[in-house]
Amino acid sequence: MTGPLEVLDDVCLRAMAALAPFDGVAPRHRWLADRWRAALDGRDPGGYTEPATEFEDAYAELGFPPAMARFHRTALARLPELLRDEVDVGELLFSGTDVLTALAAYQDNDLTHRLNAAAAGEVLAGGPRVLELGGGAGLATAAVLTALRERDATEYTYTFTDVSPLFLRAAAERFGDDPRFSGRLLDLDTDFTAQGCADGSADVVLAANVLHNAAEIDRSLRRIRRVLAPGGRLVFTEAVRDHPATLTSMQFLLSGPENRVRSPFLDAAGWRAALAGAGFAVREGPSVHGQALFVGTALGIVADWPAAKVLTHLERSRVTEVELPATVVCALVDEPSFALADLSALQRIRYHGGGIPRYVRDTLGVELVRDDTDLGDVTDLLTDAARRADEELAGIDLGAAVAAVDDFGRTALLSMLNALQRRGGRRTAFPALVRRWRAVLNREGLLDGDRPTIDPAGFSDAALDRAWTAAADAWHRTVGSAGTVEYARRNAERLQELLDGTCDPVQLLFPEGRTDLAAALYRENVTGRYQHRAVSALLGGIAGRWPGGRVLRVLEIGAGTGATTERVLPALAGSGAAVDYLFTDVSAYFLEQGADRWRDHPWVRFGRYDIDADPDADPGTDGPVWADGSFDVVIGGGVLNAARDTDASVRRLTRLLAAGGWLVLTEPTVEEFWILTSQAFLLAEAADGRASTGSTFLTREQWDGVLDSAGLDRVLGLPDEGHPLHRLGHRVFVARTRP
Repeated sequence: MTGPLEVLDDVCLRAMAALAPFDGVAPRHRWLADRWRAALDGRDPGGYTEPATEFEDAYAELGFPPAMARFHRTALARLPELLRDEVDVGELLFSGTDVLTALAAYQDNDLTHRLNAAAAGEVLAGGPRVLELGGGAGLATAAVLTALRERDATEYTYTFTDVSPLFLRAAAERFGDDPRFSGRLLDLDTDFTAQGCADGSADVVLAANVLHNAAEIDRSLRRIRRVLAPGGRLVFTEAVRDHPATLTSMQFLLSGPENRVRSPFLDAAGWRAALAGAGFAVREGPSVHGQALFVGTALGIVADWPAAKVLTHLERSRVTEVELPATVVCALVDEPSFALADLSALQRIRYHGGGIPRYVRDTLGVELVRDDTDLGDVTDLLTDAARRADEELAGIDLGAAVAAVDDFGRTALLSMLNALQRRGGRRTAFPALVRRWRAVLNREGLLDGDRPTIDPAGFSDAALDRAWTAAADAWHRTVGSAGTVEYARRNAERLQELLDGTCDPVQLLFPEGRTDLAAALYRENVTGRYQHRAVSALLGGIAGRWPGGRVLRVLEIGAGTGATTERVLPALAGSGAAVDYLFTDVSAYFLEQGADRWRDHPWVRFGRYDIDADPDADPGTDGPVWADGSFDVVIGGGVLNAARDTDASVRRLTRLLAAGGWLVLTEPTVEEFWILTSQAFLLAEAADGRASTGSTFLTREQWDGVLDSAGLDRVLGLPDEGHPLHRLGHRVFVARTRP
């Protein structure tokens, strides 16, 4: 016998199929049309005819009020107009009834009531201070308050919130006779503290079918994490798969004025990842026909809580054990309120990141247990990273690849020589770069002072044309593409304009604003592939050993086109670890590109980081927090060579790392001649070891000195001496902070 959900699904799938291929869809509804296509994929539901009374019967059997069936039948009749945005779904939903009744109709059904009852049980077990987000028509509110009263609970407070004053007034009228009930306006997409909800002020946050409305789910989850006390619960329900019935009705409400790029709904795996990235341990409750209950437990204490707030929490919560950074443990005893705090229930503090002085141990008088993230002997992780990097190049003739790099470099040198001879004594906008060219050409034996040592015919325009073509062919034979050589050739052909300052080097790297060329520079060459595989294997290995219950905090600097990101994220996702990944760049353009590309990774955040500046200590709740020791891994793919002062940049990054943290960098360490004729026009003048040598990049020895002076322990350098790629000078540097 066909059930009521199957009846509704069949009717709605037929209605969608009748409108395929969805020509003329309004831009703001295109995301929804994409969901329709996914729902219809591989299906042939048949032709559509207006449903008979079985449509209303199905809604009634599921416990919906008659208003829902009336609205949906009208929406099906006007689907073409809805898709073209010729009619607004709100006009249909609210026709003949008030807003409260109309919106309640969607949630008022047996399936939702079952989940609300299960959520109420989780709320009761979570603590006395309850904060409900997006309470709407109050159906979940009623379930929780009824459960509290049935248990004769008196020691609780219930704060109902919504972004709508209408819902707030209705809730006050319905539940206001309970002295423990209060209401306030709250926007999911704005800092909670600024709206009157202090950090750590709730034991339970309830959100019934509301979190998908957040503009950025990851940010909203972090706001929720902050408002929860350590160990507090986030109890929420959400749809984890599409239903044809909602796709043809209520989901039109989710198309805002700005065009969506994806569905606002996550699947169960997406919610687990998003919760883990925001600092929650995740448990899934019952699921009812694609609607699921999730319970997230707030892990630890928010990293930037001051000592006074930690003391208040410890005293109020009466916890017997807590985990804290060592810096916070030390700050507790120096806090003026420490002498008055009642910590008699506290028995053990697990700490990580640094040591605890004797006077702090004596003053606290509790058991202190070091709980650094000790991954044990990491030799196998490092060995595996090297092995995986070699596997990446299996099947490539490395001897031929290195020879192609040599030919490429030689051609760039000849282009420099050609440009200098044609230029004569004319002034240039890049005098320091020209001096570097002359030094390199003298060192390579192509100049003796200012005089060429080879026949001018060897670097004529015709000779260069042949040399660039041969270099591209050799490059293509080894790696299957030649984007890097073609980019360098275009720069070489415009060297006079570049030297004059009349040609913008940015436009050559990003023609018409495209990033595909820049992306190719970091992806197609053998050294780049080797490095990316080594880094992704190492990050995957670290994540695979990461302790359960702790979030692995990763910062990527200078992420740019995402060449490193695209290899690292799958390795982290496959590890099973809870990860918080902060993708940063100094460019808003790259941040926007990254946010769009990895929009389906809710555990990936995006923020601005300038390698030449001290990070902002207080960027606001919604921005990255650059606290000392706030990351476990920092990675940078070919970015620090653009720093003005590499020593200062690395010292700042080291401060951001927790004890035992990892700094993973990939950098060139020898002069790359093709870069001298292309990307060197984009680089700032260096104020570190490069200033004295006049080179574009730090040498391997200089890099070792930078890491050593930052107080880091060098644990890996790839490729090893004797490796075919070693002499090309592209290095993977792995260093760790000390416990």
